[in-house]
Amino acid sequence: MLDPLSFNKIYKIWLIGFMGCGKSTLGAVLAKALGYKFLDTDLQISAQEGFSVAQIFKEKGEHYFRDLEKSLVAQIEQVPSPLVIATGGGLPLHAPLQGTIIHLHLDFESLYIRLLNDPNPRPLFKDKESLFTLYQQRAPLYERMAALNLDAQGTPKDLALQIMGFLAPKA
Repeated sequence: MLDPLSFNKIYKIWLIGFMGCGKSTLGAVLAKALGYKFLDTDLQISAQEGFSVAQIFKEKGEHYFRDLEKSLVAQIEQVPSPLVIATGGGLPLHAPLQGTIIHLHLDFESLYIRLLNDPNPRPLFKDKESLFTLYQQRAPLYERMAALNLDAQGTPKDLALQIMGFLAPKA
């Protein structure tokens, strides 16, 4: 097992990817393994606003939500302690991220099945066709901004170990 203390020079690890790819689940596991704090941007915004992300989209619109994301990213940048941050699917497309960016990707059909079975409504998930269009638009953007593109089919523990191996200081 890698020594979490060897990661003390990495302050922000951003997990990006399409909705349903497992950013929140993996983020909690990775943060625990590294001894970092964990933050889920969607949960943080929901807590601050007192509404779910779906309610915010419905009542105040996507533009308002994106402004909240930008503000949260600015706040996160001021936090001096190491963090693992699970982003909402659109956040990295609307707010610049500083730190190590890890892209979790899955094939569209796997994501679609996950989202169909997810009890949490996703405001941008209307139907399969529009979801696929959004997936095609975002996937190449995620890939380009990431330091590591990781197939998210594995278990959270296995994925965390892969990320730790990638982040480990090279001898």
